[in-house]
Amino acid sequence: MTKIMIVEDDRTTVKLLKFLLEKRKYEVVSRKNGREAVDTVEKESPDLILMDIMMPEMDGIEATRKIKENEKTSSIPIIILSALGQEMEVMKGLQAGADGYIVKPFDSQALLRQIEDKVGQPE
Repeated sequence: MTKIMIVEDDRTTVKLLKFLLEKRKYEVVSRKNGREAVDTVEKESPDLILMDIMMPEMDGIEATRKIKENEKTSSIPIIILSALGQEMEVMKGLQAGADGYIVKPFDSQALLRQIEDKVGQPE
């Protein structure tokens, strides 16, 4: 089963994403901040990560950079989901290694299309 890790500190957003993804038959795990994601990504081995930027302990930019620098996790696609939509923020995310960037509030169909582009349909 295709596994997606949600890295997001807002419970409402996590619930919405879980509902959306589980309805499509993706396996979903979530972490509350970038530190938790970096510490557990090898063990969880997700097929894709949805990463917020503004989080406590470690933000999504730093977490993305650390995940992409680790040769065991560098190939995992990361899509940043953030309320920060300014061009400079998008560039920071992509320079950190993100494979996509979606601004909140997001269109669920556009998000699903990006996920499917990266990992295909759920198994």
